[in-house]
Amino acid sequence: MDNGKCVANMNSTNSFPLWSLRSIRLRITVLLAIALCVEGLMRTNMNMAMVCMVNLTAVMQFEQSFNAQKPEESLVNRNYTTLPNPCVKISERKRSYNGDLLWTSQEQSWIFAAFYVGSLVVIFPGSYLCDWIGPAHTVQSGAIINIIGSMITPYISLKIGVTGVIVIRFLMGCGQGVLTPCMNVLIAHWFPLSEKSTAVALATTGNQLSIIFAMFITAELCQISLFGGWPAAFYLYSLLGIGLCFGWFRVVKDVPTRVKHITDAELTYITGSAHGRGQKRVIPLNVPWREILSSTAVWSTALSSFSQSFVVVGIVTYLPLYYRTILNMDLTSNGVLSALPFICQLVTKLAFAGLADKAKEGRFSPNQVTKTCNLFASLGGACCFVALLFFDCNHRNKAVFLICLTMGILSGFVPGYNTSIVCIAPKYTSSVASFCRLWGTVGSISSPYIIGMITSKNVISEWRTVFIIMTCILTLTGAIFQLFGTVNEQEWARDASSISILSYMNSLNEKETDKTLKLELEKGV
Repeated sequence: MDNGKCVANMNSTNSFPLWSLRSIRLRITVLLAIALCVEGLMRTNMNMAMVCMVNLTAVMQFEQSFNAQKPEESLVNRNYTTLPNPCVKISERKRSYNGDLLWTSQEQSWIFAAFYVGSLVVIFPGSYLCDWIGPAHTVQSGAIINIIGSMITPYISLKIGVTGVIVIRFLMGCGQGVLTPCMNVLIAHWFPLSEKSTAVALATTGNQLSIIFAMFITAELCQISLFGGWPAAFYLYSLLGIGLCFGWFRVVKDVPTRVKHITDAELTYITGSAHGRGQKRVIPLNVPWREILSSTAVWSTALSSFSQSFVVVGIVTYLPLYYRTILNMDLTSNGVLSALPFICQLVTKLAFAGLADKAKEGRFSPNQVTKTCNLFASLGGACCFVALLFFDCNHRNKAVFLICLTMGILSGFVPGYNTSIVCIAPKYTSSVASFCRLWGTVGSISSPYIIGMITSKNVISEWRTVFIIMTCILTLTGAIFQLFGTVNEQEWARDASSISILSYMNSLNEKETDKTLKLELEKGV
């Protein structure tokens, strides 16, 4: 397909529907969602498994030998034989928490944080890997690391201990750290501007599905005798990862022109309808880091990424423990109700994305829609955390409802700052995404560590402190995005030493490529 043909079709009103069985874009979206789901299972599994693996009563007795803890602040033991408050447990089922590992709360926080430290280490190398070897191969390589890590985690936990698990979780974090920037690159390559919010929302449903399945399935597997209970979850998710690799290899390609069975209509629609995808779409030879690091639009987006990651990772990581020790739930109820907030988030995310794209087609500008959604997420989430300050286990249902409402409201971040990431500098999507991911990972690392340190006694006053911190973070970063956030392509991202993406994509299908062009691509891609 020549440049003239793409230019002629760039502003055409004709489109190739996303929701079509022939749509390769739909298949790419589904595989992205499955990848996020399966890799998320291998990540989130530890959050629920931890309450099954650890003997909390024995750990507390050990910690109390070093800390003069007040009797009224003692934790509930694993079988609920004594309770420090008038609350009754939510179920009388005999199956409960029966872990054997003696890991302190600080050691647990190190294990949780190690995964995100690994993600932090590979953020910028992962961005370059996406450009050099392609996002599809980069994601698959990371998935293989996670499959191996998940498979050997039970053995490492039982035979080596905390140090070994920290190393494994760090390596798994390295493997998953490349997933988000590569996903953003694939979306930038495959979807026009009018579909990006929908594509991001559909793909990232895998995050919610992974949490939903991990919380519920892991809680049930903890209570069976097969493989000793909780290890079965790690083995199951590893097998799912192997299935993902086969499907990913067959379906996902870096750019549309690498797919042999894509229709001419869809290829024309992809390369000619998105801003910057016709004759303006380019491959940068040099990343303008000075401009990126001095851009208020980029910083406002990065801080929003920090905010969302801090809050969501904190909830995902410690919600099972909060339900166990503060709301006094048994294991099965814990698994079901830990999954419920993310079911709500899954539904509201799709609703937010659909409404956002419809609003952009109407009389609202993309900036207005993006800022409104982001404001709703940040301010609404902050209000929910304020309300949570006033509910304990005597108001268990209200507390669960507020947590579900919080996660639903936070879906506004998807058509909010997440859309900005793939719009403000289309030529440098992987670099901007990596920078935002850097701050998101800082939030992901600091959240479990800070919350773990604050909630060492697991009393409600400590959790109120956590909710206040989350409220302040959401409010501050939300205000910054309202002032400086945008989806408009930045001036510094428009002019660059570059080559045409069309020439690049066409060259992928040519048997012989000019050596000079090849050298230029090797420098910049």
